[in-house]
Amino acid sequence: MQLMIEQLKESKNTWMASHVADAEYPTALSESGLALYQALHASSSTSQLVLPLTARTNSLSFYPVDCHPLTIRYAMTLASFWNDEQQREAVMEYLTQIMLETDSAATLFVGFFKGKPAACGMVFQNKEDALICDVHALPLPNQDDLIEEMTAYLSTQVAPTNQSVHLEQTAL
Repeated sequence: MQLMIEQLKESKNTWMASHVADAEYPTALSESGLALYQALHASSSTSQLVLPLTARTNSLSFYPVDCHPLTIRYAMTLASFWNDEQQREAVMEYLTQIMLETDSAATLFVGFFKGKPAACGMVFQNKEDALICDVHALPLPNQDDLIEEMTAYLSTQVAPTNQSVHLEQTAL
């Protein structure tokens, strides 16, 4: 089981890298952002989730990232994880390179709080397993509640055929 989750994480990381690594003319800033993203995920941990998850709050409106304006909002939200402004800019440049594919194993989501993007996350899945990852919320007073709510929502977006659902967690 752990091997399958590690393979799923590797597939997710390969997919995330492909948006810059496979680009014809990647910018130096997007390459720097990719390196920061990869460094963060090099020490990530995973835990199996027991579904269904419930959140203490119900304050987000959720949208799948299906167009470039939502990709930008996803990038802005996730990039806020980095405290250093130059790192944040590099990660944002990298994340805005994500190309949406209808047959992708990845589905990105943005959660809006009071009409503004405030949380984000991704579901990366194959036929057997799902990985909930890159869950983050802006540094607001209710940040922990927003992360909990986004995680619970993402768990409802997993295909019913998935035998296990794991949460990937990172820390700076």
